[in-house]
Amino acid sequence: MKKNVIKYTFIGIFLAVFNFGLYTIIARYAINNNDLLWLSTLISSTITAILAYILHSKITWKERYPGKSGVIKFIIWNLAEAIIINPALTWFFGLFTFLYEFVFNIFQSIGIGFDFAFIESTGVFGLTAVVTMIINFLFYDKLVFGKKEKDEK
Repeated sequence: MKKNVIKYTFIGIFLAVFNFGLYTIIARYAINNNDLLWLSTLISSTITAILAYILHSKITWKERYPGKSGVIKFIIWNLAEAIIINPALTWFFGLFTFLYEFVFNIFQSIGIGFDFAFIESTGVFGLTAVVTMIINFLFYDKLVFGKKEKDEK
């Protein structure tokens, strides 16, 4: 069981970094529009969901297979997260850009120059990622694997 937790943790960290890197590339170079940050999130989250399925099916599900219904729930959960939850959170946090303007003004007032679009896009992505991780922590394991067995330690 301890081995699985370590694997899930490393894959989770890798997927978070991959998603952030892909999001940053798309937000900065392909879309380059602060009003469309949710679209960057949608694309990067969908690609990350596909990669998550591949990694989990090849690495973590060898010792703890979720069963046929668990795999279907995993796919539905990750696609819902990529298509609905992450873009909705990005749109929601994107409405509160005054927080990032405030940070930008503080850094400018002390003489440190920052790219406002980068602060805004990474800040929105960061808040989205934190909320998504909390949602995953609360629901993912129960949804994909069902209730924990009492003798499993």
